[in-house]
Amino acid sequence: MKKKVAEILRMKRKARDNDFYLMYWVWKREFENINSEQQISLDFDRTNIVNILSLLKDRKLSHPSGIMRARRKLQEDDPGLRGDVWDLRHKEQAVVKKDLGYKGFAQ
Repeated sequence: MKKKVAEILRMKRKARDNDFYLMYWVWKREFENINSEQQISLDFDRTNIVNILSLLKDRKLSHPSGIMRARRKLQEDDPGLRGDVWDLRHKEQAVVKKDLGYKGFAQ
């Protein structure tokens, strides 16, 4: 999963800040793999939600939480894959910790 997500984050900058956009591209590529493996022709952009949910149920499409977890870990480890939102969230971290009453954190 990390390999798939890293490739998309490198190619699609918008995916760095938008998990739904990232999920779209992961699933679109997985659809292409399903089509080639099963020699069928499902158009991801035109398929219905029942087909997508069925593929999720059968574990042929990656679970959304796995995609997002991979993105978070990649962005933690590789600053080049971070988007604009990552910096904003982490700059606010000290304020949130203070508001929540955490003690002993560096400001």
